[in-house]
Amino acid sequence: MQFIRWLWSDSETMKPVGGPIYLTDDQARRWFGKMIAPGSPTDCYRLISNEENRSIGEISFHRFDSDSMVAEFNIKIASTERGKGYAREAMFLFLNYFFNHFGGRVLIDDVALDNYAGQQALLRFGFENDPSAEEVFRLRMTREQYNNLYG
Repeated sequence: MQFIRWLWSDSETMKPVGGPIYLTDDQARRWFGKMIAPGSPTDCYRLISNEENRSIGEISFHRFDSDSMVAEFNIKIASTERGKGYAREAMFLFLNYFFNHFGGRVLIDDVALDNYAGQQALLRFGFENDPSAEEVFRLRMTREQYNNLYG
């Protein structure tokens, strides 16, 4: 929790996604219960670590719908660690889990319109723009797209 609270409160890291988030102790406990222990069948959260096993980011899916097999995607890399390939490697592993082990069919990420770097990172990985949303830059990837690119 110490790293997560730091990551979410770091203004440089959080600038592209709307700014820092400061969790109270009670909010942190509730979040931990939902995402980690005991967790939830509709959410999955993992830390991203570097070669020295130091946490440098997070990756997750949220609000998995068991009827449509769709979930919302999230990835955040600490601002000081961006551009080192961590996001790509984490996405490769995590999306393989989501699509080929967990059984998900579609991941969606609504990226802020002014978060050009985030948009480009996901597009380079293989996500496609879904222009159906106007207030955000919606990106989506299907199981078939992932497996065609990386399977």
